[in-house]
Amino acid sequence: MSWDLEFAEPIDLPNNVVATTLRQVTAYISELPDAEQNSREWQNARQRILDAANQVGSIWFARIAIIQALQRDRGNVVRRDFRPRFRKRSWSPEELTLLNKLVVAGASPGTAAEALNRTEETVRIKARMIGCPFPHRNEIKRRPQANRNVLVSSSDAT
Repeated sequence: MSWDLEFAEPIDLPNNVVATTLRQVTAYISELPDAEQNSREWQNARQRILDAANQVGSIWFARIAIIQALQRDRGNVVRRDFRPRFRKRSWSPEELTLLNKLVVAGASPGTAAEALNRTEETVRIKARMIGCPFPHRNEIKRRPQANRNVLVSSSDAT
């Protein structure tokens, strides 16, 4: 067993000690109260430390398990998704009617998005959901040039 294996990055322990080896973390765990030592997170951390010391497991997994156990003790809630959350705005019947008219008139998704004050992707998805998807770019390119100009000018007038 090699208790002197070092972590790639040191771990800050709550007792103002910076742990760099498995031995230091094991000493910290042994100082914890029995109830805390027997928690699921610390049992997992101890198992990962033993695996790393026996060179059966990775020291990275031991480090991750220790940090998870420390975060449990500190009461930190770790958000798993870091994407900002946006409120969804529901579609009114008037907006759906206008979207349908714009698609039928041949407006581009960008034009429809501006008219409805929504993102282009949202407009495309909703048009597909209501059963009148925007035509593919290749279909628009195949249309005669004069027909495209008429459609663009008629959608701007509405």
